[in-house]
Amino acid sequence: MKMYVSILLVCFLLSGCAKRDIIDQIKIVQCLGFDVQGDTFKTSASYASYQKKERLRLMIAEAQTFSGIWIPHNKQSDEHIVSGQVRSLVISEKFARKSIQDLASSLLRDPVMSNNATIVITKQEVSTIMSETLKNPPFYLSDQINQNMKNGNTPLTNAHLLLDQYYGEGQDVYLPLLDQDKNGLFRLDGVGVFKEDKLRLLLNDKEALMLKLLKDKSKTMTGAYEFLGRENKPIYFKILHGKGSISHEQNDSVVISLKLHIQLRELPKTISSVSKSDLLELKHDIEQHFTSEISDMLKKFQINAVDPIGFGEIYRSKNRNWNELEYKNKTYPNIKFEVNSEINISHSGVGIGAE
Repeated sequence: MKMYVSILLVCFLLSGCAKRDIIDQIKIVQCLGFDVQGDTFKTSASYASYQKKERLRLMIAEAQTFSGIWIPHNKQSDEHIVSGQVRSLVISEKFARKSIQDLASSLLRDPVMSNNATIVITKQEVSTIMSETLKNPPFYLSDQINQNMKNGNTPLTNAHLLLDQYYGEGQDVYLPLLDQDKNGLFRLDGVGVFKEDKLRLLLNDKEALMLKLLKDKSKTMTGAYEFLGRENKPIYFKILHGKGSISHEQNDSVVISLKLHIQLRELPKTISSVSKSDLLELKHDIEQHFTSEISDMLKKFQINAVDPIGFGEIYRSKNRNWNELEYKNKTYPNIKFEVNSEINISHSGVGIGAE
């Protein structure tokens, strides 16, 4: 009985020592932007304003160290700043090409920031992007990024996956690209692939979808696609879900199997949506197209010595004599990829699958 009383007493004392933050007496940072100019880090932080007419406000600061940006931010603030609700981070292309080592190190040491926070690269000025976020509702940018990962062509990624890719062996980091059109609207437009800590390769939106199909789980293997058919007529379809597998048993070969369920949305007039022969022909064309596009992308990865798919990680998990340097310099550049694509067409109640 005395033991239980002691435990309750300790819990009471600990709860009494816990620091309490009152919602309207703190600044809750929702989005962070990072840029670099020479040896100086430049940052923008948007936070919710509960006592002002504006929904979001922006703080801008500079520092000589990455973590040191909180010093000038605190000097600008009349209230305690907290980062536990940061849901998105925006880094400039210049920052990404210089190094993300400080970013990864800070995320690893920060016990407060969420592992689900999304991170994107932008070619625009980060301060411009951050200023534009003030015109939208709170968390709009993070919601837009997550929506594109769930339903669009953007592969799934977040702070947790970035750390796994950066500090893990046999894989490279990739992050979505954020663009702003002439009307000031944000859009996700491709993916940036890193070699070690530096941005090395930019992928367009279609290549980003191919990367997503090879990396994402079945539930998020979704997207929209448009390509030119045999008569150079556009064909548009939605990817509903899919399943993929990668086999890397031998040093010099990788077998990739991809099965996708799609829904046709727009067809040329020359293709009948009720003709089985037309749909089987279209199915074959789409399979060949995906196989060709994925193969070309994998060759591009080899040429640029990047491995966002994580073939090295797959090989390492099955081979005890793994040597990362040897794999990168000798094995990976000489791998021959075999890509097998299978398409199941679901259209107006008619299913055309493998024969």
